Amino acid sequence: MDTAAKKDGIYIKGYEKTSYIRPVCLCLAAALYALIFTGGAIWHTGPLSFGVLFSTIWIVMVLLSGKRKPILLLMSVPTGILFAVLRIFLNDAASGALLIGGGMAVIASLAFGTGMHKSHKTFLAALMAAGVWIRLCFIVVVPYYAMSNDVGEFKNSYNVFHSGYIQFINFTGGLIDRDVREFVEWYHPPYYHFAASFVLNLQKVLIPSRAENWEGIRALTFLCSILTLYFSYAITGFLKMTKAGRKAALALMAFMPALIMLAGNLNNDSMGLMFTMASLCLILDWKETGRYAVLVSAALTMGLSVGTKLSGAVAAPAVLVVLIAVSYQSFREKKVLKGIISPLIYGTVSLPVGLWFFVRNYVCYGVPFTYILKPTSDYMYLGDIPFIQKLLPGDFATVEDSFFHNGLEGAPDHSIPAILCKTGVFNEAIMRDRLYTALTGFILFWLFAVLMVICIAAFIYAVSFAVKHDRSAARLALAVLAVFNIAMYLRMNYQFPYACSMNIRYVLFAGITGIIAIGDLYGFIGSKSLTVKTVFKYFICLFMLAVVAFYMASAVYFS
Repeated sequence: MDTAAKKDGIYIKGYEKTSYIRPVCLCLAAALYALIFTGGAIWHTGPLSFGVLFSTIWIVMVLLSGKRKPILLLMSVPTGILFAVLRIFLNDAASGALLIGGGMAVIASLAFGTGMHKSHKTFLAALMAAGVWIRLCFIVVVPYYAMSNDVGEFKNSYNVFHSGYIQFINFTGGLIDRDVREFVEWYHPPYYHFAASFVLNLQKVLIPSRAENWEGIRALTFLCSILTLYFSYAITGFLKMTKAGRKAALALMAFMPALIMLAGNLNNDSMGLMFTMASLCLILDWKETGRYAVLVSAALTMGLSVGTKLSGAVAAPAVLVVLIAVSYQSFREKKVLKGIISPLIYGTVSLPVGLWFFVRNYVCYGVPFTYILKPTSDYMYLGDIPFIQKLLPGDFATVEDSFFHNGLEGAPDHSIPAILCKTGVFNEAIMRDRLYTALTGFILFWLFAVLMVICIAAFIYAVSFAVKHDRSAARLALAVLAVFNIAMYLRMNYQFPYACSMNIRYVLFAGITGIIAIGDLYGFIGSKSLTVKTVFKYFICLFMLAVVAFYMASAVYFS
C-alpha cells in the first residue's frame, strides 16, 4: 500500500492516496485463480494444480521481495515440480496438510531468505501473502458444509437455507414472490446470493465439467475475505500507529481463525463484513482527500453492505461521525455548499441501494424493516439462565467441546466469553474425536483466550492513546463502531436468549477494531520495553504457528 507518511515521534500516519482498483483487481485475480485451479475442493488439486500453485507463490514472493533475479525466479520451476511429485504419492489428507504447511514454509523461507523481514513494506507484503494463502488452503481442505452457518445442502429441491436461496435465484433469475418470513434464511437481503449465482454461471462457462460443483462458489467468499483483510489494514493508514504496531495488527488479521473461516462459509457473512470495512475505509479516505468519486464509492459500499446483511447498518453511526466531522469543518471554512451537499450525495446513493429489498418486503408483505429470524430450537434456548451470568467466563472446563456439546451430553454452553472463544476458533464444529484436531485445537483455543484478554487491555489502552495522541475522526469512528457493535450484540442476546446468537461472527466489527487496538498496544510496549515487546512478538508468532498446525490437522480430519 503506497502511502505518504507523516511522522510524529514514533507514530506514523499514512493516508491512502492510491486508487483502490489495483488491489481489488489483484483480489479478483486471486479468486478466479482459486476457482480455476482448485475448484474449491481438494480432489481438484492434483499434481498439476500443486505444481502451478507452489510455482506461483514462489514467483509472487520473489517479486514482492524486490529481488527479481532470473535465477531466483527460475527456482520456481523445481519447487513446483517437487510439490507436484509429492502430490502423486500422497492421499488427500496428507496433501491437504502439505498444502498448508508447505505453502507457509515457502513464504517464510523466501521472506527471510530474500530479506523481506528487513523492510517494513515487504514484510507487510509477506504477511498479506500468508493471509491469502491460508484462506486459499482453507477453502480447499475444509468442505463447504463444515465450520459453516446456515448453509444447508445443495440438492435438486430448494431448501430454506442459504444454499436453497442461491439455487432459487440461479434457476429462476429472480426473487421469490412470497413472504420471506416463510423461508427461514431467505429474509436476508439478496446481494450475496445474486453474486453467488453469478459465480455458478461463470463456473459453467469457464469449467463446464464443474457445473454442479457448489464448492466453487467459495471463490466469492475467498475474494471477500481477502478484501476484508485489505480494507481492514488500509484503515490503519488513517491512524497514528507505529510500524511495529501495524505489523502486529496485520499478522493477527491475516491469521485470525474467525476471519479465515469466513473465506469458506457459504453465507452472506463474508461479503457483508467486506463491504462494511470497505465503506469505513473509503469514507475515511474521502475525509482526507475530498474526492467525490471516493464519497460515492463509500456510499455505494455502505448500501451494498446493508443490502448483503442487515448487520451492515452497525457501521452507520461510525460513518455518520465522519460525515458530521467533515460538514462541521466545511462550515468552519465557509464551504457551506460542501457541508450540505456531501451528506446529501451519500444518502442519495446509499439509501436506495441498501434499503430497496426491505421496502419491497414491507410494502408487499408487511415484513418489519428490522425483522430477523428468531431461533426456535429448544435445545439452544438459554432464557432460563440470568443474563448477567452469561457474561461471566464459565464453561472453560470443557474447551474440547467447541460451542455445542454433543447432543447426548446435555445443554450447550451458556457463557458469552467462552462461546466467543470457541466459535472464534472452531465456529460451531465439534472436532474432539480425533487426537490431532483435539490437541492442536486445545492449544489454539487457550492462545486465542489469552489474546482476547490482551484485546480487552488493548481497548482500554486505545482510549488513552486516542485522548493523548490521536483525537482524529478515524479513531472516533472506530470507537463508535466497536461500542455500537458490542451494544447491538448484547441486545440481540438479551432479546434472543439462544446459544447460536452468541457466535463471534455477530461481533466481528468490534473484533477487527480490537485487533487494531492490539497493534496500538504492541507499538507502545515496543517503545517502552524491549523484553516485553519480544515476549509479545513471540506470543503472536506462536499463535500464528498454532493456527497453521490446527488447519493442517483439520485437513486430515475433513479428508
